[in-house]
Amino acid sequence: MARQVSELTRLTGREAQVLRLVACGMSAKETALELEIAPCTVERHIENVRLKTRTRNRAHMIAHVIREGLLPVQAAERPLALVVGG
Repeated sequence: MARQVSELTRLTGREAQVLRLVACGMSAKETALELEIAPCTVERHIENVRLKTRTRNRAHMIAHVIREGLLPVQAAERPLALVVGG
């Protein structure tokens, strides 16, 4: 439990926000549009979370945070529908 709290508290609010959106299946570009930030900033947040959780890639990162209880499964459900083509 201490490890879970430690990992969770090390994530910034924005990292946690990006993590939730990526767990919903959103790409870096979609996440950037949703959060009104640059895609490269999203990629940096993803990399920071990956390094903090000591995981190999995005899939491993998402599996790890769900397994460790850092991201409830409900939070990994797509929170919004993206409208493509206006």
